[in-house]
Amino acid sequence: MKGIVGRLWLTLVVTVGLILLLLGLFLSQLFDNFYFNLQADNLIAQGQNLGKLVLSSSSNAELLQELALVEDFLNANVVIMDKSGLISSVSPGMQHHRRFRGGAQTLTPPQAAAVLSGQTVVIKGYRTGLDTTMLTVAVPIKTSDQVVGAVYLYTPLAPITRTIASVRRLILYGILGTMAVATVIAFFLSHRLSRPLIRMEQAAQTMAAGDFSPRVEVHSQDEVGRLGSALNHLAAELARTVAALGAERDQLAEILAGMTDGVLTFSAAGELLVYNPPAAEYLATVTDLAVGQHLGEDIILPGLEDLFKQVVVTGEAQSTEIRLPERVLAARLAPIKEEGSVRAVVCVLLDMTRERRLEDMRREFVANVSHELRTPLTYLQGYTEAILDGLSASREEEEKYLRIILDETLRLRRLVNDLLDLARIEAGQLVLEKECVAINQVIKEVQQKLSPLATDKGVQLMVSGPEDVPLVWGNPDRLQQILINLINNALRYTSPGGSITIDVQVRNNDQIMVSVRDTGSGIAPADLPYVFERFYKTEKARTRSSAGTGIGLAIVKGLVEAHGGEISVSSELGQGTTFTFTLPAVSSQSD
Repeated sequence: MKGIVGRLWLTLVVTVGLILLLLGLFLSQLFDNFYFNLQADNLIAQGQNLGKLVLSSSSNAELLQELALVEDFLNANVVIMDKSGLISSVSPGMQHHRRFRGGAQTLTPPQAAAVLSGQTVVIKGYRTGLDTTMLTVAVPIKTSDQVVGAVYLYTPLAPITRTIASVRRLILYGILGTMAVATVIAFFLSHRLSRPLIRMEQAAQTMAAGDFSPRVEVHSQDEVGRLGSALNHLAAELARTVAALGAERDQLAEILAGMTDGVLTFSAAGELLVYNPPAAEYLATVTDLAVGQHLGEDIILPGLEDLFKQVVVTGEAQSTEIRLPERVLAARLAPIKEEGSVRAVVCVLLDMTRERRLEDMRREFVANVSHELRTPLTYLQGYTEAILDGLSASREEEEKYLRIILDETLRLRRLVNDLLDLARIEAGQLVLEKECVAINQVIKEVQQKLSPLATDKGVQLMVSGPEDVPLVWGNPDRLQQILINLINNALRYTSPGGSITIDVQVRNNDQIMVSVRDTGSGIAPADLPYVFERFYKTEKARTRSSAGTGIGLAIVKGLVEAHGGEISVSSELGQGTTFTFTLPAVSSQSD
């Protein structure tokens, strides 16, 4: 009976049962009183007639004959009492009872006194003298308003009781039949009334599980129908709201995934709630991020935990810089507030590694350029003063000083030209006068120019590749500059006894691939992404005999791209380095 159908059915059945029970009791009592009063009124009327007969009767025999007739007609015994309260005559059916023989009282003194005073007495109860339940009626006999006696009529209640019992059985059968019918009707009625509610409950359970598609059929406009309509409207609104929230969540996830900055969201207790792929990448050397980790326990970042606690307490945004073994991260923490208190903290991580390295490279460049400028300027100043002061002992010594001044002047010019070339390349103002160029011829010219330098260092400079190579579209001078810079760079880091190889290959019949491979000290993997940055030098990772300004490879990259090609580098520490660049063939340019 836990369901609404059972409770509603039981309520209806119990209510109908109580109503029928009360109605049955009422009808039973009503019929009981009706039959009793009907019999009593009949006996009273006959008693009054017998009183008149007693007064008009001339002999006792005639009276007894009349009493016998009345006894047979009414099925009632008759007793005649005089005014003294003594029995004067009885019907034939009462004569065998000793108590009702002449001279015996039939009523108690109060009842007899009431009858003799002129009142009609009706008594219902068990009479020991008659051994049965009797209805007794005592009617006074009056003449000239004087009570001269009383007529007592006794009739058994068994016939009335049987009649009332039959009526009660009929009432009981009617109640049972009505209860059976009411039970069936109540069951179907409760089932019909509760069916929409059960469907609403099932729909609500389905919606609670996250499925908002079920709808309740509405067949009426009453309270249940309006409730069903409201539930359908609620389901539609919830579906739209959840869909909107899902779209916003997916959009936020896509935004977070597409961001280049790392984003982490912590609860006020320091539990990690959300993070994006860049954050996992940035902190991979510290921990493998997972939702549910705690800051300070699973995620340990120097200085971040204290700053996080400060944000939670003050509710103000804070910033700091985190230095990891391979990265430098700028962290900005901002609170997410709810009702004035900090509910969560968002941490945005910016990868500042490149910027910090560029700053270091710029500082190093300034130091290198200052050194490169100071040395020739010192020579220029010193030898010029020596000539002006006449310190040269001979003409030959003076010419030696002048040649040194010329060499340092040319060195300064080359440095300035490199800086100007780099500035024009970065500004996009470099203009190349291109023509058909035989790349093998350019390589041979460069080999001839740099072979003496390579021989002086004890390094072998070799050329490999096919002789028949398609022409390239480019500027001969700039192509020589590319090769010279790459070979000079290789000479710096190749020890005596090593080798430098220039290799030419044709790729896809439309590109010429040129490689400069040395057997030098190699480049560390961490430095490879930055070798083409201006001002960058790998002197911490490589042993070199002479230092450059850090802009040669940047110029090479700019010149290759200006020719429509690409350049790449591969290296292994202790094994050497290979720079490879591509140039478009004349046929591809014509197309």
